[in-house]
Amino acid sequence: MVTLFLVVFLDLVGFGMIIPVFPFYAEQVGVSPASVIFFLGLYSLGQLLGAPVWGAVSDRVGRRPVLLVTLLANAAASVLLATSTTGIMLAVSRFVAGVAAGNISTAYAYMTDITTDQTRPKALGLLGAAFGMGFVMGPAFGGLLAGTGAGEAGAGLARVAYGSAVMSVVAFVLTLWRLPESLPAAQRTTRRSPRAPMHSYVRRPVLGRLLAATTIIVAAVALLQTALALWSADRLGVGPRTLGYVYGFMGLISAAIQGGATGWLTRRFGAEQLTRWGALLCGVGLALVPAVGSMGALLAVLAVFSCGSALFNPSMSGLIAGTAAPHERGGVLGAYQAMASLGRVLGPFAGSALASAFSLSAPFLAGAVVAMGGMLLVRGRPRPAP
Repeated sequence: MVTLFLVVFLDLVGFGMIIPVFPFYAEQVGVSPASVIFFLGLYSLGQLLGAPVWGAVSDRVGRRPVLLVTLLANAAASVLLATSTTGIMLAVSRFVAGVAAGNISTAYAYMTDITTDQTRPKALGLLGAAFGMGFVMGPAFGGLLAGTGAGEAGAGLARVAYGSAVMSVVAFVLTLWRLPESLPAAQRTTRRSPRAPMHSYVRRPVLGRLLAATTIIVAAVALLQTALALWSADRLGVGPRTLGYVYGFMGLISAAIQGGATGWLTRRFGAEQLTRWGALLCGVGLALVPAVGSMGALLAVLAVFSCGSALFNPSMSGLIAGTAAPHERGGVLGAYQAMASLGRVLGPFAGSALASAFSLSAPFLAGAVVAMGGMLLVRGRPRPAP
């Protein structure tokens, strides 16, 4: 469990390093501010396509080979980003990185393989904490490498991207050296097609609602994550280094909740209730962002949002894992990651349109409404399929 935590943490540090730099550099390459949100959505589009495939493949061949292949692919995508000089190269690098990031479904499946129903909530919380800590260290480190202004961010992108590639390579070596296979051969599926039967998952009454809620709420979360850099730069004059600290602040809150409180909160209130509260807090945080006029107020609002996100992610993944039998966990969690990725595609693309048609505040208000709507779909007790 510790090794998997470190692998996910290192991979997320590499991803997080790119976040505060990419919007500023993309504008220097010639991408308009509103279109930057669209470019960020290409990462999620790749994840949408990759997550169900990697999850289903891991059900056939095991979790470890999938993690190894995707970590190397992510390193290659970061190297491509470091050498990008056009919008097309940026787009390809982000899409390939997204496909590789579909391995998150495999990481979640690995964790469910080595835990029981009793230990799973805490373990998934720890995995969520690895994400949170990655967002603490990654954006802050990326901001430091990039510099303080937009011009410095462009000059520093290569350093940041190569640093991201190094993180993926280190995670690859750690997986190769220390991470054993978690799925015994006897429990692997014999289905030949690597594609998960998404239609069968969506048709299951409880699982279908949870997957729909995932798409809707994650789309709302993605609206903030992709619009925040441009909005804060326009409203508060924030540069990449400060933005890196802001993302680090959000990640620190997320890691503290997921790593220290998720297990206890789940036992006390239940995953279904925590999932609803998470969606509610995300919606409140989104609605308040446009009213912010200072950095202190922004941090307070983002603290509310981060608490909601930290409650939602492990609770929803736990609910969805509870619907899956052992031989299909990779596929079901791949479907979960695919629907989350769909939300991360729809959110930025819709946000780009809203920002272009109205203002940079419009995506936050739309996201608040969407998050509240998704909350209503979280109901029903999951049961594993026969």
